[in-house]
Amino acid sequence: MSVTSKTILFFLALLCSRCVTLAEMQSALVTPTIVAPIDSLIAECSGLDYTGGTHFWAHNDGYGDNTLYRISNSGVYTRSLVISNATNYDWEDITHDADRDYLYIGDFGNNSCSRTNLRIYRINYPVSTSPASVTADEIYFSYPDQTLIPSPWYNFDAEAFFHHNNHFYIFSKADSTAIGYTKLYRVPDQPGTHVATLIDSFYTNDRITSAEINQDSSAVVLLANNRIHLFTGWSGDNFFTGNYTLLRFSTSWTQKEAITFYTRTTVWMADESDGVSNYLYRVDLSAYIPPPVTTGFTALTVPAVTVFPNPARGQLSINPGIVTGIWQYTLMDQTGKTVLSEQQLATDLVTVSVAALAPGIYQLHVTGDRLLPAVQRIIISR
Repeated sequence: MSVTSKTILFFLALLCSRCVTLAEMQSALVTPTIVAPIDSLIAECSGLDYTGGTHFWAHNDGYGDNTLYRISNSGVYTRSLVISNATNYDWEDITHDADRDYLYIGDFGNNSCSRTNLRIYRINYPVSTSPASVTADEIYFSYPDQTLIPSPWYNFDAEAFFHHNNHFYIFSKADSTAIGYTKLYRVPDQPGTHVATLIDSFYTNDRITSAEINQDSSAVVLLANNRIHLFTGWSGDNFFTGNYTLLRFSTSWTQKEAITFYTRTTVWMADESDGVSNYLYRVDLSAYIPPPVTTGFTALTVPAVTVFPNPARGQLSINPGIVTGIWQYTLMDQTGKTVLSEQQLATDLVTVSVAALAPGIYQLHVTGDRLLPAVQRIIISR
């Protein structure tokens, strides 16, 4: 038996192992709320990344536009960022790591399944002091199961990914006779050239256009034009082994191409302009995402930390939000070394001196009794 035949048989077996019957699927109807129109600079919004404040980073789908656009949560354009060494061959999604150290752009659109330059761009997560133009690191990858380029089997296109535990998780967008299954691949997040690892596949019976994992890594969403596939309670990094819910949109069809978590249970989406669309949408998924992990009868929550000013010069104020018992802040430099750390009472607003610290990027960790750790990126400038 040839290598190609073995590959085909292996993948067919893999597909059959993940086939979902109607009896296994949970389905619900949800109504996306139209929030605001998106600025016309982003007429083909194919990626959306929540900044953690009141804005999103977005980008256009292809056509050589190597610019990121920052828009407010009312859809208003506020800033541009040019990726000077990048080409928008087919940018399809955007995401960040848990600490927002980096922003990643997925240049892996591959409609004809003929590309040999699939890549992800990495830049430092933009802040108010970032220049208008930056240079990106490049992360190249290939698919382990693609034996022909171009491939006559149209399931080597991708429009969806997110970052989790030092890896990217990429979901294929099947087309033509391959429609039905999305494949899940894992790629290391380090610059260089990699061969992706094929983890599994799942029967969605549509084409996946964006993906995201929420802040406490308890839920994954895959977006299609008219529905969301939701996974919770998985094992390891095979998200398809978790509980599955199909969320169908009650509204009319639009070309929805981007999704991001705004809170732990709320997603925002964007669609491409077709003359009547090009909007920001909001969907509340709290009825379908289980509450945070509990210990005994007390839920673990993420503290609502407020830090100001950021960037900081001489001092930094930290408000831990709603916290019970003792809490602790720890400020670490980029090497992981602790430079400041202290325990505090629950209701304290703490102001600490950072005048002696070198300018740069730091991580602020807030921990406490019955809390999931909160991490914020802090910039110290002079």
